[in-house]
Amino acid sequence: MQPMPRTLTAPVAVAANTFVPPNDIGGGSGATVIGPAPASLKPLGSVTSEDLPVLSSSANGSNQMMPAVQPLTPVPATPKLATPAAGNTLVAIPSDAYVHVIESGESLYTIARRYNVTAQAIIQANGFSSPDKIYVGQKIVIPGRADLLSKMGPAKPAGARTEVAALTPDTKVPLAKVEPLEAKEAKPADKPKVIEQPKVEVAVAKPLEQPKVEPVLSGADKFRWPISGRVITDFANSKGTGINIEAPEGAAVRAAENGQVIYAGSGVEGYGNLILIRHPNGFVSAYAHLKDMNVAKGTVVNRGDNIGTAGKTGSVSKPQLHFELRKGATPVDPIPLLAS
Repeated sequence: MQPMPRTLTAPVAVAANTFVPPNDIGGGSGATVIGPAPASLKPLGSVTSEDLPVLSSSANGSNQMMPAVQPLTPVPATPKLATPAAGNTLVAIPSDAYVHVIESGESLYTIARRYNVTAQAIIQANGFSSPDKIYVGQKIVIPGRADLLSKMGPAKPAGARTEVAALTPDTKVPLAKVEPLEAKEAKPADKPKVIEQPKVEVAVAKPLEQPKVEPVLSGADKFRWPISGRVITDFANSKGTGINIEAPEGAAVRAAENGQVIYAGSGVEGYGNLILIRHPNGFVSAYAHLKDMNVAKGTVVNRGDNIGTAGKTGSVSKPQLHFELRKGATPVDPIPLLAS
């Protein structure tokens, strides 16, 4: 009798309700028997020694029980490796690396331009498989920008590494619990001891006060002419303001009497550069359309002093001097009051 094979091959279904037994089991003529499958045949996984039929050998006619098939040991399933989450696979950041947190609307290319590095350098430093696999709130390393660490606070000890867990859009960061500070009663500070120093009197020199000089009249009966020239506009034609005297540009203009300058500027519309002098007799003289002004407010002048030059500033088109005399604030005709 031939030895029994250690394993049985599974029956092969040829057609509906047909069964082909294993080839050459226990000897025999080797003919292939095709017929309906035995009703007692069970799936291979459930076969036991009691279910196997007694087979006879055609070689010697002896009957022998077929040994029981040893149960198959199940093969343990191979554990599947966890697939890393898409995005940043970085789990450790060097202490000398600058970390950027991605905000809404940013891309690797805008971040690269912001830090003056290339997008390829960021991809290599973070191990990205694709530049578009990023999300808001993700932390990435900016290579070559360790100089930015000074803005992030005090440096960490050399060789220290910060462990960072991979973040995903659904990661929720717990908020730190803030406990209210206990109010402590303030204790009065000890007053420092004050050592009294002997007082030393230091004489401070005071600036010498300049005596105020009040202008006085020169003693002349009438005002002097401020400039030599032809009167081109008299008091009546000037709408009751003064007279206009023709003069070459740059000609000297002189004070009509002793007095003090109360105005020197160009803030009166139409008058151009204007000087006003108050005299001790209650009159005020005015000099307009000046090219230059040689005095300032507060200057005390004497009769005949050069106070400026004739010009054409203001509302005139040729060099001239507009001269006025006012009794208080009322303009008067200056010609009768000027020396002949």
